[in-house]
Amino acid sequence: MADRDIASELEEVRAYSMAYYGELLPSYERLAKYRPEVLVDWINLRRSIFETESDQGLTLRELELISTAIEIIAHKPNPDRHARLAVEAGATVRQVADVVSLCILLGGMMTYMVSGQHALKAAEEQANGIVAAKRPPNK
Repeated sequence: MADRDIASELEEVRAYSMAYYGELLPSYERLAKYRPEVLVDWINLRRSIFETESDQGLTLRELELISTAIEIIAHKPNPDRHARLAVEAGATVRQVADVVSLCILLGGMMTYMVSGQHALKAAEEQANGIVAAKRPPNK
């Protein structure tokens, strides 16, 4: 394999993190400190999945809803990010609630208590933020 310019690839990862998440994730920075090539390669895989422009595959909205469901069913404590990104990509709070409901059916009420409630709250907050941003200022 040709020599890599891991420093410049890492800067691309940081730019991606800022654009996608709105921040540099501390977890990314921690891994970059010790194994930057692993982080870079993982982000490249992630980008190949989420930056699809094919009209034949899943939309970004669908990918984010599926990601939200997987995080809920896996009892991840913070599925907020994908729920917010789903709304940002065009999902409604009702669609996130449908995902949460499916997870309750398949994984039990504990999926809601551990993860689902946080995803639903994040979707509401994101939707309210988007709605608030579109309102004309009060005069």
